[in-house]
Amino acid sequence: MKDIGLTLKKARENKKYTQKRVMELTGIHRKSLSGYENNVAEPDLNTFAILAKLYNLSADEVLEIRPVCNSARLSCLEASMLFSFHSLPEAKQRELLVQLEALVKYYGTDS
Repeated sequence: MKDIGLTLKKARENKKYTQKRVMELTGIHRKSLSGYENNVAEPDLNTFAILAKLYNLSADEVLEIRPVCNSARLSCLEASMLFSFHSLPEAKQRELLVQLEALVKYYGTDS
């Protein structure tokens, strides 16, 4: 299983929140947050949902649950690309999007 504590800590840092700020926004005590981030304790489902919403994370991302291929919406390749994209911090996502748009322009739409 993925290191949930590290994922939560990185997500908090990506939002540039201190543990104190998260406590102010959610009511979750700093000592509890520290325990979650250091894998000393695991958040209950409600707390997990609050943190995921605050950090704009999906449970699939935090738990590293890969999307099911051949879904009605996305191909396996698209789902894999999107999963990888979502694992990056927002600044890196923006950089990658610029690079991807340049590659699409370079290669064109020819198959």
